[in-house]
Amino acid sequence: MKEDFITGTLPETVIIDGREYPIRYDFRIGMQFDRVRCSGTDDINRLIRLLQMYYPEIPTNVDEAIKQMLWFYRCGDPEEDTEEEKGKRQRYQRRSSRESAFSFAQDAPYIYAAFKEQYGIDLTECEMHWWQFMALFESLNEETKMHKIMYYRKVNTSGLPKKDRAFLNEMKKLYRITDLSVTGEKMTLEARNSKWIEYVRMRQMETGMVR
Repeated sequence: MKEDFITGTLPETVIIDGREYPIRYDFRIGMQFDRVRCSGTDDINRLIRLLQMYYPEIPTNVDEAIKQMLWFYRCGDPEEDTEEEKGKRQRYQRRSSRESAFSFAQDAPYIYAAFKEQYGIDLTECEMHWWQFMALFESLNEETKMHKIMYYRKVNTSGLPKKDRAFLNEMKKLYRITDLSVTGEKMTLEARNSKWIEYVRMRQMETGMVR
């Protein structure tokens, strides 16, 4: 997360073709994002569902609407890493597992407990912007069970003493992610954009999706 929203403002709209479009910014929408995009429905219905989730009114420029939706979901981070960031990520990946660290669906109870423990926030009762939620989520401390679970999933056990390796591998097995929305069987939304956009352009008049 690179945006400075302390001295700035949290976005509640996006600009597409010079027009301001409201976007649903509640953290619950963001938590549903991965599950919907990797659900069993076909690509076009999945895309429509994602756009409907974020936009009260779906923009006519579907290509840009998708880009802005992804920009918002990534909390303002660019779609492509800089060369320096790619190098940092590659160095990190050599030291850690390539498995996903979390699943919003599977880990919901642990996330709820972590926010309650560390911040005193009850996620079932509060209203929170997606970017605020992610800033807090990414800052969970080592004492929370959620942080420990993410560590177990990501830690590289090679080269560790046998006893430590056995324990960590057991924890990996215990807390492994079974949610298909975050396993390696999925394709990233960015990779599907061109296919989706072309399909939408051919079908948008038939479906009446775009107003």
